[in-house]
Amino acid sequence: MKNSYKEFSQIYDLLMDIDYEKWTSFIMKKLKGKRKILEAACGTGGITKLLADNNYKVTAFDLSEDMLMRAYEKLAQSPMVRLLNQNMVDFEIDEKFEAAICCCDGINYLIKEEVKSFFQRIYHHLNEGSKFIFDMSTKYKYDKMFCDTYVYDDGDIFYVWENELVNDEKINIEINFFIKDTDKYTRITEEQTQYIHTVDEIIDLLEDAGFENIEIFDDYNEKEYSDTSLRAVFSACKFDNERT
Repeated sequence: MKNSYKEFSQIYDLLMDIDYEKWTSFIMKKLKGKRKILEAACGTGGITKLLADNNYKVTAFDLSEDMLMRAYEKLAQSPMVRLLNQNMVDFEIDEKFEAAICCCDGINYLIKEEVKSFFQRIYHHLNEGSKFIFDMSTKYKYDKMFCDTYVYDDGDIFYVWENELVNDEKINIEINFFIKDTDKYTRITEEQTQYIHTVDEIIDLLEDAGFENIEIFDDYNEKEYSDTSLRAVFSACKFDNERT
């Protein structure tokens, strides 16, 4: 990723076509009462806030200071949330949690070795009997939806979204936004790289980290993942060592 979302964070929530309430309801159901949550790559805190509003205690972190500033504004100093500026690959927090989540394609921004490190760090920060829930965009989604140039215009924001597939392994994305400000437009350019991981690769990395009982869902629904799923949602467990 070539920038830290410094300007992009200002319009992030306007552009994210996400049903946060649906996602959060799915997560809460899978957590089964576990309320001390670690959230990786929290962005502007959309899911963080909904969890806090439902009496979950959340420690959330993100690499982007500007995203965290937006999250801080959104959360209004909620006593249920602690925000940290940390990297997914080598984060270190001096406590353990009952569950961990990572939403909005966080692992698609990591290469395979970084995903491996991230899973190991998550496992280390979980109590025994904890659950890890996260999502990723699938290869099918990248093949079907990231092969064209997209243009969007709602009168106040106009953008051109261009994608470049590289060796069937990653997508280079450039988005040029033109935001209306009275009688002129302000231009913001956002450049990102997202990496394509297969479900089998992710399962192997989870098992290598020690996770078990891995389930995969089609988006944030109870429906099982299939080859035509646009988003894969994983649920994995760190079991008690003395379980029977």
